[in-house]
Amino acid sequence: MLAVISLLAALALWQNALKARDLARALGHDLCAKAGVQLLDQSVSLAGFGFTRNGDGHLRLRRNYRFEVSIDGHDRHRGSLTMLDGRLRAWSLPVAEAQPVVHGSNVIELPRRLS
Repeated sequence: MLAVISLLAALALWQNALKARDLARALGHDLCAKAGVQLLDQSVSLAGFGFTRNGDGHLRLRRNYRFEVSIDGHDRHRGSLTMLDGRLRAWSLPVAEAQPVVHGSNVIELPRRLS
């Protein structure tokens, strides 16, 4: 009987971890869209977890996730987010800066020499 209870508890923990990862992926996608960057591979990975006290002083599970983003489609940068109680608590990612619009050519014409 103890083996069955242990197996059910392990399955419940596994299911909880999968739900948290799916939520982290959705949050990461939303954060990237707001920052103007692209979430690469459409995935996040668990970087670590631990216990932290929430605002009420109760111990809760904190999960840290990492993911990669691209600003222009040719680069890779690391992003991260932290969840506590299934809520986003902190995040870090690069923000795409507005590129100046260049009209015409970038060639500078030099004055001609008079011989």
